[in-house]
Amino acid sequence: MNTAAAPLPSSNPAGIAAWLMLGIAWLCFLIPFPGLGLFLGWPLNLVAFILAIVAMAKGGAGKGIAQLLLSLVASPVVYLVGVVVFAGTVSAISQPALDAKAPADKGSQQDMAIAPVAPVEITARQLYRDYEANEVAADVLYKGKRLLITGEVATIQTDLMDEPQVLLKAGSFEQVMISGLSREAAGALGKGEAVTAACTGNGMILGSPVTRDCELQ
Repeated sequence: MNTAAAPLPSSNPAGIAAWLMLGIAWLCFLIPFPGLGLFLGWPLNLVAFILAIVAMAKGGAGKGIAQLLLSLVASPVVYLVGVVVFAGTVSAISQPALDAKAPADKGSQQDMAIAPVAPVEITARQLYRDYEANEVAADVLYKGKRLLITGEVATIQTDLMDEPQVLLKAGSFEQVMISGLSREAAGALGKGEAVTAACTGNGMILGSPVTRDCELQ
């Protein structure tokens, strides 16, 4: 007597492809390369979302629900982590070109009396507004120059390399990053405290002015 063979469980190519698209999208989010996550990662995440729906339509909710939820909930979290990684990488490697230049004539410089340059006194709010109005013009005024910045402490945190980082209020949601403080100096601060910091301007990253080599005054 012949017995019918039990049917093998059908594969779900759409579900497998959704996992693959999610993995590649997350990799794009985490690689610190400008625009990779925005212009490649998010479209791939959308493809994963659509494939998850297709998998659910063909094989039931259990075949694609995990991919669907991850594309909606986990992907934004991974993207934010990638943004933080990118900001930390840029901050770590960004150094003004003037620091790398050797003196043209050491002998003549030793004989020349150089008057100290006074730092530019500015509030965190004004520094943010100047960069918001024209980043190129603001770099000419502030990047690589000593600044005396006053403002109110908004956040006290550490960066990806576990170094102290203080954010000063520059508006309702706007902030200016103060970097280079010692742990003791940063640890003694409190939110809402008015401070003055002597820093070197370091341009603008992800829409906010940043500094380096800061010391509280």
